[in-house]
Amino acid sequence: MNKEWIKAKEAENKIALEKEVQKAIDAINKSNLLSEEFKQRCINLLENPTEDNLCILRYALELDVFLEIDIVKELEVYRNELKDVNVDNLEYLLYYTDLSDLLDSEPMEFDGDIIITDPCYVMRSESGRKDWYECECGYKMESLGIRHYMTRDTIYGDWSCTTYNSDTGEEIGRFCADAGLVSVFLLDEILKYNPDYNEHIKNPWAVTLIKNFKGTVQFVVKRTEGVYEDTTKYHKKGDTWTDDSVQVVGHGINKLTGEPINFVGKQSGF
Repeated sequence: MNKEWIKAKEAENKIALEKEVQKAIDAINKSNLLSEEFKQRCINLLENPTEDNLCILRYALELDVFLEIDIVKELEVYRNELKDVNVDNLEYLLYYTDLSDLLDSEPMEFDGDIIITDPCYVMRSESGRKDWYECECGYKMESLGIRHYMTRDTIYGDWSCTTYNSDTGEEIGRFCADAGLVSVFLLDEILKYNPDYNEHIKNPWAVTLIKNFKGTVQFVVKRTEGVYEDTTKYHKKGDTWTDDSVQVVGHGINKLTGEPINFVGKQSGF
């Protein structure tokens, strides 16, 4: 997703959050069961809706409130009074006021054999934990002497992916994640850091190898939208759903033959 889409969607979600906050404040103010002190405590948390404050608010409304009301006589009245205080929705909207994780990366130039894999798989066995800490889970590979690379989270978590030739649809490799991350490396830099690395030979399902690649690679986030066809405790029939997924997109040539190498790596399993 590009910067313009991200900016517009963040603004839309911020407005939705502000409306949800005001609806919750109005419901709390109208309550006949809660003390003024308890109301103000909740409103103060809502006026600064951080992740921590919403967690405290949830605790107050679900547990601390029992010090305010007669559980046997007034619980249903309380629930009806505060039906518009939806902490789940507040947390959801707050999360989506920062969509920077959905931004497409800038294309990066690569020239050589490249591998696509979870960065945890390239660590040296004898010092893997130390190296993993030093490289900040694959985001600072310079600390290990690896300078030409790109890393991001998968959004989904652990996954398995298939890499396709985007011109022909032919499968050209697979890769997976065990740390919820995906990276693109030059194979010669990985072998210089870890001469024992052979996952691309021993476990080809864990890493896609593309030889003699000269071109650009980019992380692209794709959004799929749809409508729920039934009602559950989590959603209503007719509600819309969205699914964001990371794809690894490459455009280039085989620098030995000059033939095009265009590919896309996308989730194909769990």
